Amino acid sequence: MDGYRSWIARQKQSIDDPAAGLHAYRAEAEENMRLAGRAADRIQAGIDLLRDDPDALDAFRFANRAMAHQRVHTIAAGDRRRSPSTSLDEAVRAADLPKNRSWRPFQLAFLLLNLPSLADPAHPERADDSSALADLLWFPTGGGKTEAYLGLTAFTLAIRRRKPHLGGLDAEHGVAVIMRYTLRLLTIQQFQRATALICACEVIRREEPDRWGRNPFRIGLWVGGRVTPNTTDQCSDWVKERKREKGFGGFGRMGSPHQLTSCPWCGTKMEAGRDITVEPTLRRTFVTCPDVYECPFGVGAFGLPPDERGLPILVVDEEIYRHPPSLVIATVDKFAQLPWKGETQALFGQVSRRCTRHGYVTPAAVDAEWESSSHPAANGHPAASTVDAVRVRPPDLIVQDELHLISGPLGSLTGLYETAVDRLSTWEPEHGRAVRPKVIASTATVRRADRQIHDLFARRTAVFPPSGLSADDTFFARRRDTSTTPGRRYVGICAQGVRTKSVAIRVFVAQLAAAQHLYETYGASDLTDPYMTLVGYFNSLRDLGGMRRLVEDDVSARLTRADRRGLAARRIGEPAELTSRMASDAIPDILAKLDITFGRRPKGSPRPIDVLLATNMIAVGVDVSRLGVMVVNNQPKSTAEYIQATSRVGRRAPGLVFTVLNWARPRDLSHYETFESFHATIYQHVEALSVTPFADRAVDRGLTGVLASLVRNLKPDYNPNRGAQWVDRRGEVVSHAVRSLELRARDVTDVQHTVDDVRIRLDARLDYWEQKRRAPGAVLGYRAARRQGDVAPLLLEPDSGPWRLMTCPTSLREVEPPIRLIFTDPAGHEPEEEPPYVPRQQTDGNPPATEADPSDPMETT
Repeated sequence: MDGYRSWIARQKQSIDDPAAGLHAYRAEAEENMRLAGRAADRIQAGIDLLRDDPDALDAFRFANRAMAHQRVHTIAAGDRRRSPSTSLDEAVRAADLPKNRSWRPFQLAFLLLNLPSLADPAHPERADDSSALADLLWFPTGGGKTEAYLGLTAFTLAIRRRKPHLGGLDAEHGVAVIMRYTLRLLTIQQFQRATALICACEVIRREEPDRWGRNPFRIGLWVGGRVTPNTTDQCSDWVKERKREKGFGGFGRMGSPHQLTSCPWCGTKMEAGRDITVEPTLRRTFVTCPDVYECPFGVGAFGLPPDERGLPILVVDEEIYRHPPSLVIATVDKFAQLPWKGETQALFGQVSRRCTRHGYVTPAAVDAEWESSSHPAANGHPAASTVDAVRVRPPDLIVQDELHLISGPLGSLTGLYETAVDRLSTWEPEHGRAVRPKVIASTATVRRADRQIHDLFARRTAVFPPSGLSADDTFFARRRDTSTTPGRRYVGICAQGVRTKSVAIRVFVAQLAAAQHLYETYGASDLTDPYMTLVGYFNSLRDLGGMRRLVEDDVSARLTRADRRGLAARRIGEPAELTSRMASDAIPDILAKLDITFGRRPKGSPRPIDVLLATNMIAVGVDVSRLGVMVVNNQPKSTAEYIQATSRVGRRAPGLVFTVLNWARPRDLSHYETFESFHATIYQHVEALSVTPFADRAVDRGLTGVLASLVRNLKPDYNPNRGAQWVDRRGEVVSHAVRSLELRARDVTDVQHTVDDVRIRLDARLDYWEQKRRAPGAVLGYRAARRQGDVAPLLLEPDSGPWRLMTCPTSLREVEPPIRLIFTDPAGHEPEEEPPYVPRQQTDGNPPATEADPSDPMETT
C-alpha cells in the first residue's frame, strides 16, 4: 500500500516535468492520478476492514486457504492426468510451492478493493440507485483475471456463512454468486476451473461445519438444454443410452451431464457410463470420482449423507432450482428462461416451502407430477414432507466475464433483462434500505467501458488497475522487454497473385515440419513442445471446412516428404475442431487432449493433437498454457477478436502468430501494409461497443419477457403456470414491475420520451393481458403445458409465427423466427428426381492451369 501511494506521488510530480511532454494533457493526467488515489483509498478501506471486523478476517483467511487448495490441486490434478501412476499425495507435495499459491499484486489489490462492499450489503457501492458502482478488471489475457474473481467468490461464500441472518433472511442456503458468460465453450472451461475452488471450499467446510455451516457448498452449471439436461428424467435417459453405448448421433439431441472428464481435485479420469448415476427417489444426479483411496469426493469417501456423496456439482436444471448452489455458472442466454420457468425464482431466494427430500418447492414446481405434499419411505430413504422455509438471501455478487462480448443485439437484450435480474436480487438488510448485488466485470479488450457498463447494469464504473501516465506502467502491470520475458511475435504473410489456400498449405507444412525438426534435434522438452500443436484460426465455418480437407489431404501428404527441404518428415493425425458444430459433450475431451504433451506416454493413452482448427470459439476462455503457435487465416472482423484469439498462444513459452492475409481483400491488404505500426499500437484500435437496451427494436423483442419475468417471480401467487390468470392489472406487483422498468429506462437513457414510450408499450401489454384474463372459457397460463389442457397460453414462442405483442424470446441471441424455404420448379410442384449432371464446358481447348511446379517435390502429391 505504501509502495502504491509513493508511486502515485512520483507520477504526480512528473506531470510538471517538461521531459514528460504532458503539458497539453494536464487535465487527463490529473484525472488519472485522482482515480489512482481513489483506488488506493478503497484498498486501504479493505485493509482496515480486516483489522476491525473479525468475521471479515475469518472469511478472508477462508478465501486464501481455499484459493491455495484450488491452485495446488489444479496443478496436481494436471500432473496426475499426464502420469496416472503418481499418487495424489506425491502430486500435491510437488505442486505445493510458494509460487503456485501466491497472489499477484493486482489480484490481491482487487480482492481488498471489493471486500467492504461484499462484507457489508448496505455499502454505498450496492445502493439501489445510479450511485452504485461496478468494478471492471481490465488486464491482458493470461494475466490471472480468473483467479482474482475466484478469490472474491470464495470470500463471498464465506462471509455469508459468518453473517447468516442479516435482514431476517437465510444466507447459508441459496445462490451467493452468479458468473455469466456468453459462449458455451467459455462456460464449460470456467466451470471446470471453478469446480476445483468449490471442492476446496467444501473440504474446509467439512473440517469445521460449526463455523462454515451444515449446508454443502455446491456449484451449478446453468446453460442451454443442448449442453446440460433440463430435467432428471432427461438425465436418466442420457445415462441409460450411454450405458447401452448407443451414442447420440451428434450435436442437438440432448444435454449431457458429463462435463468433467477428470476429477478436478485429484485428476482421476472419469467415465460417463460408470461415474454418473441418477438416484430416482432423491431425483439427484451424482457425479462421483472413481478414486477409492485418496479423493474426498470419490467412491471411497464414507460418513457423508446420501445427498452429499460425489463431487459438489449440479448439472441438471431441475436440481439447480431445488437445491440452489452457492455458485451458479451460466450463459447470459439462460436468463431468457425467467418468464418461461417459474422455478427460476428460487435462484433469487424467492422461496417459502421446502420438501425434506427434494429441496425447495416453488409454486411452479408443484405442477410437477412427481412432487406432492408428502412422500412415503422408499429405497432406503425416510418419509418426507413439505415444510415452511425462511426466505433465502439473493445473490451478493454477479461476475460478468469477457465483457467485450456483451454488445450488439445480445448486449441490448441482456441490458434489458438485467432490469429483472437486478429487481429480483434486491433486498433490505435493514428496513427502508434496499440493496443490489455487487457487479464485477472483466475483459482484456475494451473501449468506452463506462458507457457500456452504465447501459448494461445502470451503475457507475471503476476500472482497475487505473491508468497511469504511461501505458508501460500502471504499478500493478508493467511492460517487460521481450529479451528477458517471453512474448509473442507476429508475422504477416501476403503473397501477391497467389491463392490464399495455397499460401495456407505452405505455411501449415513449413510450421509443422519445422516443429518436428526441432523436436527430433532437441528431444521432448518444454522448449520444443509448445510448437508441436498448430492452432488454425478461421473467421467462418466455410473457410475452416475447406482447410480441414486440405489438412487431411495436401498438408498430410506434403509433410511426409518435408525432409527433402531440410526440415523433418512427419505424420499427423486427424485434425481436431473447436467450432459451434461440435457436440457439447465432446468439448471437454478436446480441451483435455490439448493439454497432452508430445513425448513418451503410457500405452493406450490418447495421442496429442497435431492440428487444431477453430473459429472464434477459441477466442475467449481457452486457457491451455502449452500452446505456442497459431496461424490466423485472414484478418478477423474486429481488433478485439484478433487480440483475444492470438492471446491463446505464447502463455508459457514465446508465442508465434502467422497472419495469412488475402491480397484480394482491401482490408487485409491495408493491415499487411501497416503491419508493424498496427501491432505496435494494437490496443488503440479496439472498437467501442454498442449497447442500447431501450432502443425501439430491443424493446419490441424483450419488453414482454422482462415484464412477465418480474410479475411471475415477484409474488408466489403469480408464479405457477396458471398464475397468469390471477394477475391484478392494478395490483402492487404489476405497479412495482412497471415502475422498475420506467426507472431503469430513465437511469440508462436520461430521456423522458423513452420513459414515456416504455410506459405506453407496457400499458399495451398489460391491457392485452387483462383482456385475455377476462376472456370466458379457458384458464390463462404463461405457456401451454402437459396435463394442463384447459390452459390458454399468454406468451408465444418466436417460431410460432410472426412476432406479435406477447411473443417472448427463448434465447437472447435468436430473437427472429426462422424462415422455412421450400424449393419448387417453375410450375410450383416439387421435382420428382434430381436433374441430370451436365459437365461445364471449357471455353478453350486447353486444360485449366495449375499453380503447382512438377519439379518441386513440395508442390505435388
